[in-house]
Amino acid sequence: MNESAQLQNLLGQYGKRLNTQLRLENGVCALFTAQKQEAAIIELPPGSDAMILHCYIRELAEDVAADLLRGLLALNFEMDAMRGCWLAFDERQLRLCTQQRVSGLDSRSFTSLLDGFIQQAEEVKLFIAEFITSLTTPLAVRG
Repeated sequence: MNESAQLQNLLGQYGKRLNTQLRLENGVCALFTAQKQEAAIIELPPGSDAMILHCYIRELAEDVAADLLRGLLALNFEMDAMRGCWLAFDERQLRLCTQQRVSGLDSRSFTSLLDGFIQQAEEVKLFIAEFITSLTTPLAVRG
């Protein structure tokens, strides 16, 4: 079975768990929360054997300070915190990303990977919000 067919099969099984139909369209499947927020985007680039998972974390202002961006991207080296994921900056969007070879996945490992990524994205969103607040709050206010 090729990677696209295998990933489609895994998405079908995952969708049954959620009582919804999931499928790749042009190599992409998007999952959203009940609140219509992006939970995960699953992409299988043409000719690749690895899928990419990514998720919107937050918008960064055009004039974001270089120190802030450096601090955020330095988190990519915090292996325990990032758990195999990395932050990417795409135009003004900060995104959490990871990749995995499709051929190494079965239904259980795919479910664990996807559920873990979605949970990691939520944790990173909270951490980044706190991180930015701590950098932009004057010391006198922090107490």
